[in-house]
Amino acid sequence: MKFDPQPSPADPWHLRLLRRPGFYLALAGGLIAVEFSTGSWVQFPIAFVIPVVLASWFCAPPLGYRLAVAMPVVRFGLAYCWGRPVDVEHALVNGAIRIAVLVFVAYLATQAGRLAREVRVLRGLLPVCAYCKKIRDKEDRWQPIESYISQRSEARFSHGICPTCAQVQMRKARRLVHRV
Repeated sequence: MKFDPQPSPADPWHLRLLRRPGFYLALAGGLIAVEFSTGSWVQFPIAFVIPVVLASWFCAPPLGYRLAVAMPVVRFGLAYCWGRPVDVEHALVNGAIRIAVLVFVAYLATQAGRLAREVRVLRGLLPVCAYCKKIRDKEDRWQPIESYISQRSEARFSHGICPTCAQVQMRKARRLVHRV
């Protein structure tokens, strides 16, 4: 299934919001502001995971990677430029660790989102006709198994004939020819 980050008018409001890059920029900016306003003693680096994961999963994977790099860099820049007491060496090492961890988290969220979009599972009992093998749907309509599964999954069908059925059909055809 192809990933389409553009919101559709048919989507619920929360999914439309989660597919807009501006939402993640605002969320990241708000988290940086909260962390910076608390000073150097109280930090919330785990909160940086939230916009990175959501952007990688719902919006676009490149946005998740960009946020994973930009958020620690911006936080370091604000602390350094605004005259907060910063041990530059330790801050650079911590920033590099944050970037590495956030990029890895973005990668995992991207892969998990891709897999979640690809997997569509049929669950429960499927009522199947014992003779014609059609499936009854929720509206009590009987559909060929191929169309039912194709509508509910990414599976597509190509038809062939197995060797056993081919032999049976050839025998039937020979009997019909000999009768005529």
